[in-house]
Amino acid sequence: MTTEGYTINKSSITIFYNDRVANLDRSHANASEVIELLRSGRISEAYTKADLSLAIQSYVDSEVTIKDGQLWYKDSVIDNSLARRIIKMWKEGHDFSAMLNFLKNLQLNSSSRAVNELYRFLDANDLPITADGHFLAYKNVNNNYKDKHSGTFNNEIGQVCEMERNSVDDNPNNTCSTGLHFCSLEYLKGFWGTSGHTMIIKINPMDVVSIPVDYDNSKGRCCRYVVVDEHEQAKEGIEAFDSSVWNQYLEAYDEGYDDGFENGLSFQAGEERDI
Repeated sequence: MTTEGYTINKSSITIFYNDRVANLDRSHANASEVIELLRSGRISEAYTKADLSLAIQSYVDSEVTIKDGQLWYKDSVIDNSLARRIIKMWKEGHDFSAMLNFLKNLQLNSSSRAVNELYRFLDANDLPITADGHFLAYKNVNNNYKDKHSGTFNNEIGQVCEMERNSVDDNPNNTCSTGLHFCSLEYLKGFWGTSGHTMIIKINPMDVVSIPVDYDNSKGRCCRYVVVDEHEQAKEGIEAFDSSVWNQYLEAYDEGYDDGFENGLSFQAGEERDI
């Protein structure tokens, strides 16, 4: 015998169907459609629409699941600000594929400190995540597009800058030290001013090494980045990004920046001590 029924309150919808229960937040993008189905007597369709656990399994691959309000990566529960943001987006019916890609890339990072701190850094500084799960940040360079300390890194658009990961200082208490640096626009205004060029760089979360504790965690050190654009309005203090997920640079990156060695894109190796 099929048991069907439902309750609707200010915050949630509960549907009973075939001895199963589906709960849906009223904030979910599909909530209005589910309510309409219920009120028209189409309970089985409403249940299918509301069953988020089935929906999430059909969307993500085997590495990530959401179960009982927790996000699992392989066999481990991830409990940090990034995981909570993904769960919130899932519940509200938003596309969180970019965040999921970011999570997977971040889990490949060998530094537990970087894994725990990077997303908070991005969130605090309004720096966007790209569709492939990388992120964008700023970097100020000299008039000849070389870095301001060693003068050895070419930061023209399309260049890949890289150094050995074990040469990058992983101690966040060393606020000015060895590594390839990235930062927020606000940090640039306070540190280097508006001289030279302000570049937009793309970084894989797996290549982040540390987030120094000074300047409200507004800069970081990594071992590799790709220069994807120049931000010519930096002198006016205008941000380059107006979205938390950014797609503008993905196509060009896929066309060659990611495998710069095979495609002949040059990079400079050496030491850089700050932005």
